[in-house]
Amino acid sequence: MDKMTKIRKFPSVGDLLMMLLLFCLSQLLIGSLLGAVGVVAPATSAIDAVDIETYMNEQLALGRYTALVYPLLMLSSIAILWLYVRLRGGRRAIRIRHSASGFNPTVVLVGVLWLFSSQIILEPLVSLLPENPSQGLGRGAWACFTSVFTAAVSEELLCRGLIFETLHKRWGVKTSILFSSLFFGFIHFDLATAIIALVAGVIFGVLYVRTSSLYTTIIIHAINNAFAFALISFGVGDVSFREVVGGGLLYYILYGVAVAIFLTCSVETYLKVFRAKKS
Repeated sequence: MDKMTKIRKFPSVGDLLMMLLLFCLSQLLIGSLLGAVGVVAPATSAIDAVDIETYMNEQLALGRYTALVYPLLMLSSIAILWLYVRLRGGRRAIRIRHSASGFNPTVVLVGVLWLFSSQIILEPLVSLLPENPSQGLGRGAWACFTSVFTAAVSEELLCRGLIFETLHKRWGVKTSILFSSLFFGFIHFDLATAIIALVAGVIFGVLYVRTSSLYTTIIIHAINNAFAFALISFGVGDVSFREVVGGGLLYYILYGVAVAIFLTCSVETYLKVFRAKKS
């Protein structure tokens, strides 16, 4: 009886805060251990501070570094949080969904349109925030692999898998989507990126519930990261959508189209997920 009571009370708000703390501590610990054995980020220069060959060599070295370090950081954090959940919640606290319906191309297309339109809508707000001073993931094939595959898989395993499923048993679908999205935003640290990630997390969470599959969110997450990496590789990663279209009337028309797409995807998915569950 005491064991069942313990499982019902898990997770509490305190558990969620503890998981955030454990994530931060695990990142610091693994980063410190890697630094102690000489695995440190290579020095990088601003693109206008050195010649292009030096800059590219530095970025390629950074790409190789992140390909090694990023999975170690994320997998260690996932393992520590998984252990915490097992100790607090018991054997049946986690069940990550992986239905084949996650490969449904229609749902993937809706998710991509929904996600991209949300980023266009958020751009005016994000542009008011300080720029991220981070040196990024680097350039080259290794950096691409980290961004498109490693980040998409590990972040979805953590947020839509471990965090959502941990919360879902006690708090239900909507609360689990919200808090797993907050967690997703938090792990991106930078405020502008965190706001975009928060909204993306809600989209991913709803689609995860819709398909009962982590495959959906991994695919859409990977597509989004691939598009962002391509923009960075072509040197236009810092160029806003408004600058791309030249501003003016065309920008406002396309912004309105993005709003229409976002609302259409939101309503369509709401009816498929939440209205369907009520009926």
